[in-house]
Amino acid sequence: MSAQAALRAALVKALRADAELVALTGGERVHDGAPRGAVHPFIELGALVSRPLLSSAEEGEEHEAEILVHSRKDARGEVAALMAAAREAVLAGVEGFLDGHVLVNAGAIDERSERLADGRTWRGRLRLRLVSEPAE
Repeated sequence: MSAQAALRAALVKALRADAELVALTGGERVHDGAPRGAVHPFIELGALVSRPLLSSAEEGEEHEAEILVHSRKDARGEVAALMAAAREAVLAGVEGFLDGHVLVNAGAIDERSERLADGRTWRGRLRLRLVSEPAE
């Protein structure tokens, strides 16, 4: 399995396994691409960009992962709480779900929240940098 596919699966598993996120969303509402009509609040994986760390992927890869959170509360507080919990869930737990690869570095790049054009939905975007190497 490619590092990107393994990481994508590990991100979903780590987010779904987090009790705080389950409590904040009111259920298992983590999606790899949100289904149409998803119940709010929910979390979805956004873009995942991977590139070789050195000259080839066999020497390790750098990944930029995007986690999107969606809320329909009046203010952005729920989005902020979801992003904080998602960041902790990923940084503390993703390595335990990573199949065939080892996570050697992980950290947050940035976070942002904004109201969408519909005027009632807040979206938060958490970007993470993760570095993986093939397991030996």
